[in-house]
Parts: sequence; C-alpha cells; structure tokens
Amino acid sequence: MMKLKRPAGWLLGLLLMQPATEAAAVNKLDWVRFLEQASFGPTPGVIDAWQTSDPNAWLLDQQSRLPTRYTELPAFPANQNLGCPATLADVAQCKRDNYTMYPLQVQFFNNALYAPDQLRQRVAYTLSQIFVVSGLQIRQPSSMVPYLNILVEGALGNFRTLLEKITLNAAMGDYLDMVNNDKPSANGKIQPNENYAREVLQLFSVGLYQLNQDGTQKLGADGVPVPAYDQAAIEGFAHAFTGWTYAAQAGVTPKAHNPANYLQPMEVYRSKGVDINHDKLGKHLLSYPGARFEWLSAGQMAETDLSQALDNIFYHPNVGPFIGTYLIQSLVTSNPSRAYVTRVARVFANNGAGVRGDLFATVKAVLLDPEARGVAPQSADYGRLREPVLLVTGLLRSLEAGSDGILANQTKAMGQDIFYAPSVFSYYPRPYQVPGTRLQGPEFGIESSSATVSRHNLVNTLVYSRINSAAPATGTEISWARLDPLSKLKDPGPLLDYLNHNLLHGTMPADMRSIIAGTLTCPIKAGQAECSNARDRAKTALYLVATSAAYQIQR
Repeated sequence: MMKLKRPAGWLLGLLLMQPATEAAAVNKLDWVRFLEQASFGPTPGVIDAWQTSDPNAWLLDQQSRLPTRYTELPAFPANQNLGCPATLADVAQCKRDNYTMYPLQVQFFNNALYAPDQLRQRVAYTLSQIFVVSGLQIRQPSSMVPYLNILVEGALGNFRTLLEKITLNAAMGDYLDMVNNDKPSANGKIQPNENYAREVLQLFSVGLYQLNQDGTQKLGADGVPVPAYDQAAIEGFAHAFTGWTYAAQAGVTPKAHNPANYLQPMEVYRSKGVDINHDKLGKHLLSYPGARFEWLSAGQMAETDLSQALDNIFYHPNVGPFIGTYLIQSLVTSNPSRAYVTRVARVFANNGAGVRGDLFATVKAVLLDPEARGVAPQSADYGRLREPVLLVTGLLRSLEAGSDGILANQTKAMGQDIFYAPSVFSYYPRPYQVPGTRLQGPEFGIESSSATVSRHNLVNTLVYSRINSAAPATGTEISWARLDPLSKLKDPGPLLDYLNHNLLHGTMPADMRSIIAGTLTCPIKAGQAECSNARDRAKTALYLVATSAAYQIQR
C-alpha cells in the first residue's frame, strides 16, 4: 500500500537543505495534516485562515466553542404500529424518522461537515467507538440523543465525569443490561447481571491485561500477560451496580422497575428511604498499588457504591495508556511508538495542574506530539487507513461540497453503518493485525474487495456525478470553483500542486505525479487560450488522487 512513497527521510533531508522559505512551506503542509487528524477533514477556508498559526491556538479556539448538540426528539410508543398508524399519509417516513437512526445519521454528517466545533465532534465520534451503544438494540433515535450529547459535551472534559454519565445513561443501561439489575435473591434465582461490569473494564477503561505506561502488556514470570482483573472483581462490580432503574416519568409513582425512559439518567428506586434493589454487602473490586476503594464497605447506598466503584476504575494505572493508545490510533497512527504512548499516558495522569483524566489535555498531547507533527514519517508502519466515515467527510470538506447530510448509505456500503455498530466492539476489531504484516490496522478489519470497490465507487460518484437524495432533500455535490481555473491551464502543474497540498499535504510521490500528469491532455483549438476539456482534466486528476493509496492511507 506504500509503493508510491519515496525512501524514508527524503522530505526531512530536503527540508534541511532548503532556506527558511521552504521550511515555512513544509509547515503549511503539516497544518493540512494536522486538520486531517484533529477534525473531520481540512477545508480550504480553514487552511487559509490558520495555516500560519500555531496549532495550539486552533486547539484553544476549538476548546472555547460551544458544543453542537443533537436535537432532542420526543419518545414514541414502543410499538411502531401505534406510533405510526396506518392512517398516516406517509407511514414509511414516520417509521424512518422515529424508529431508525436516520435523523441522527443526517445530523451526524451535517455536524461532521459543517459544525464549527470540529475537534469536539471528532473526539466525540472516537469516544462513540469506545463507549458503544448500537441502534441494532436501541431502536428509537430519541433514545440515543442523550447518549450522543453526553459524548459531545464530555469530549473535551474529564474522563471520570464522562464515565459516570455514560454509566447512568439509560440507553447504555439497556444496551449492556445495567438497568433493572437487581441484588441477588435469597433463593439464588436472581443474580446481578455482569454484562456492564465486564465491558466497562474490558472496553471502556482498563483492558484485559495489566499494562506498562507505554501500552505494552506486563508479563508474569511465565512470560504470559498478567490479567488486569479476575472473575471476583467482575462480580464485585456487578453487585456494586445493582439497584438502578429507568427514571420515573413526571407525575408517575416510581416503581422497582420503572417503564423505559431514555430521556433522563437512570435513578435508584427507594421505598421508605431504602434502596431495596441494591446489594448492601461488601464488594471486592480492582486490586492495584494505591488502589482507591479496593473494597466497598457493607451497608452503603447505591450512589456511594457506584461512585466509589468508578473511582476504583478511574485511578487504575491502565486507564492512561489504554485510552491514550485508542486516541492515538483513532486520530494519528495505528502503530504508535512506546514513547508516544508513554508521553500521552503521562498527560492523562497529570495535565500539568495535578488533574487526572483531562481529555482536552490528553487529546492535545496526542495531536502536538513530535510523532504527530512535522514531516510525516515515511516508515511503512506509520499512518492509518481512512475509515469509511472519515473518507467521506474528508473528501467532502476538502472539496467544499454542499450536502444535505444524507450519506449513511455511502458509508454502510463500505462496511460502516453509522450508529449501527454490529457489537459492543464497535465497527471493526481492536486489536487487528493487517494480513500479511506484523502491523496493527484496526480499520482494515472491515476492508475487503467489495469494500474497496465501494470506496472507488464513492469517489467516482462524487467526481463524475453527485449523490442524489429524494426531494425535497438536496443531495451532495462537490464544488469545482477552485479546480476549474487550474484545470484550464495547459500546464497541469498548478492543478496537481493544489491537489497535492489540500488532499495529500505535500506527500505525492514524483512517479505518481508524473503518471497523473501524463493523463491530463489539453487540446487547445485555434483562437482558444484555455483547454477545451478543462473539467474532464480536473475530474481525472481528482479521481486518481482520491482513489490512490497515498490518499486512502492517512499519514
């Protein structure tokens, strides 16, 4: 996939031999690369506005921007036939808008393409693949909105706060069985459900094995990875998380198991001041040096047990390297060095002001790390495959497309149906070794021959046509305003320079450039000063660049 790359270090060597003006040009190219990592893709306007600025200034500006939240939706009856009776003029549209993720998918792509809080939206999207809730089980879009807004609002906040809000979110409670999770019965027929207890440890925070701060697994004397927890700890958390049910509707008397209510956080049911469904016995949690609340005392209220259980998780030394590695892999490169992970984990542990779990500081450390900035490394293990969502948004933003946000079918065809993750492990497996290599490449877990064809078909549709939507929606169409003037020139150099800068941040190999230039014929008829096939030349160049490995692999 890297055959078109030049030998390692060629650009760095070139930079060292050039005067200061050339160095500035390379910095501008790194600005494009920075936006690929920190947003849903660079736009020409943002490139022009910020390319002479310190990336830190852009990050601080992004931190100050208000969250672009998902629009709250009313809950509908669980039965679609009641919510969308046959007497409606358009039953199909009613069901689509109230019983599928369609309206949220449209909001997602509009936010990704046009929201001003790009950093927050990109990190929230990454977090949605850690704290997974899927529309395959949570069927109403109204039920997913509070969960999505927790991620958006908490994306640049503190991990501990985010962890608690996600834990008490009703959609998560349904998806991973924490809601109506009752204490064990005297006859043993009822036992606390272990699903959320297991996943909050394995997937949301700690991982399966004890980690060094560089993200590598700790090995025992037998050379086998040391587990981060055992079955007793899972059972302890399962018991600690008992007693929670859906929030009671306004004006309705609370019950031990309230009817489904996804619009508010879960709550504890109490009778005469006693949380009767919560296990009051002592509970064993995670054991590690300096552990917080390794043992939960008997007789505590459900809220106290939950808070202390989450503290026990939050202060585990695995959390920094576990979350840090995930962020690096999702934003920058699938195979970060041990030193890179260590530096990010240290910031998670202490943001410089003694605060643990500061997500903005952690994301900032990921994006400003020496391995993320400067000239893109040329080694074969650097970079990441653009997952379908980021391929779509990156192209559309780079080409200043107008879109109605109806794009979910395009990413679904490439193996990523947004908000319909196939399992709690999200869209693709982590870890995932790229076949035939020793490299990690999670996004390759959904890549296949058919997905590759779909990628090329997407580019073909955008370049040679448009993505149509049923009226009154407007569809999606890229803008040619910046490419047309360049494609009219007989010399293809300026056109290729523009595509190289805005899509490849200056990494187009010389042989690739030569091949594309050779396809861009320019017939000029008598009396004409411009190419007669200008738009066709622009289409050809754009298609070849966007379908190349140089673009498909974000470096």
